[in-house]
Amino acid sequence: MTVRTGESRPDGMFRSCFRCGQEFRRNGGSRICSNCRGSGHGTKPLNPKLSFREKQVVDLVSQSKLNKEIAYELHLSEGTIKEYLHRIFRKLGTKNRTQLAVFALTQMTEQQHNKHVA
Repeated sequence: MTVRTGESRPDGMFRSCFRCGQEFRRNGGSRICSNCRGSGHGTKPLNPKLSFREKQVVDLVSQSKLNKEIAYELHLSEGTIKEYLHRIFRKLGTKNRTQLAVFALTQMTEQQHNKHVA
C-alpha cells in the first residue's frame, strides 16, 4: 500500500522501509532505507541470558531434534524455531546447531556438577 502525499510521483519509485516505515527511493530490491542500513537503527544489545523458551529450544537441539520436531513439541511454527535459534546463536556466540549442542551439553554437566558440590 502506497501512501500518497501532495507531490506527484510514480508509485513504483518509492518503497516503505521495513524497519522504520519511512518512504525511500527504491534502489533495486532493497527493503530497508539507507539510514537504517548504515546506522544500526533498531538493533539493541542482546541480553546474554537465555529465556525459558530459548532454554527449551537448546535442550531439544541437544537431543538431536529437527526444527519440525521442536516446533511440534513446543506448539510453535518452524519459522519461530528458526528465529529462536538465530537469536540463541547470537547470544552464545555459536555458529551452528552442533556448536550449540556441544555448548549445551558442557554447560549442563558443569551446572549439575556445581549443584552436587554445593
